[in-house]
Amino acid sequence: MPIVRKTAKELSSANEERLKTLANMSDSEIDTSDMPALSVEQLARFMPAKLLNRSLYRPIKVPIKVNYDSDILEWFKSFGKGYQTRMNSALREYMVAHCLREPEPPEYK
Repeated sequence: MPIVRKTAKELSSANEERLKTLANMSDSEIDTSDMPALSVEQLARFMPAKLLNRSLYRPIKVPIKVNYDSDILEWFKSFGKGYQTRMNSALREYMVAHCLREPEPPEYK
């Protein structure tokens, strides 16, 4: 089921008030007793939503200097405008594929 994001105008006044109350509370004040704790196995399989669903992620672009092999750069450029976006997408696909295939579970003490 797709995630539906509601704007402030679409929230009921009761829900809007609850969100304001939660925003002003510290994490320790929020009652999470109805949420079951995750097991070590579940935490090991945890994958951030931004890696699973690209629409949830808004990356910050960072300018860097990168040296590519000329044939790789020319190949991406041969498709026209937007070659940097395509290169970024190819790198993201590689990252996601390898994150999902070879997860390294965090160590918990």
